[in-house]
Amino acid sequence: MPVVGWSTVGGDLRIAHFFGLHALQVLPFLGWLLTRRKSVFVFLAANDRLALVWTAGLAYLGLVLLLTWQALRGQSVISPDAKTIATAAALVAGCATSILVIVTRVIKRNRRTRVLTSAIQILTEQEDV
Repeated sequence: MPVVGWSTVGGDLRIAHFFGLHALQVLPFLGWLLTRRKSVFVFLAANDRLALVWTAGLAYLGLVLLLTWQALRGQSVISPDAKTIATAAALVAGCATSILVIVTRVIKRNRRTRVLTSAIQILTEQEDV
């Protein structure tokens, strides 16, 4: 009779299934949140919001694939090996890079818009004088 304990836990596909099914709730909620909370995300254009939802979707897909790969290798979620940790780190780095690119694009666009708005205000004030 095998001993059941922490050392024998591994290869459970239910964890990947759990995360995969909850993506059906998390991703639409994120999309809804980004479109409804315009006072908080006023600086984001529609294409920026879409890019953030795509980034979250791809990161979520990467997480589900990572958990599936880990379960198929018979590995426990609570004791990952070096390959799993390296893959998770690459997933986090890719997601962070994508978010950084989106935020940088928003900041550059808003800076140009502010400069253009300031220039228009200066020119219109000079015409009024």
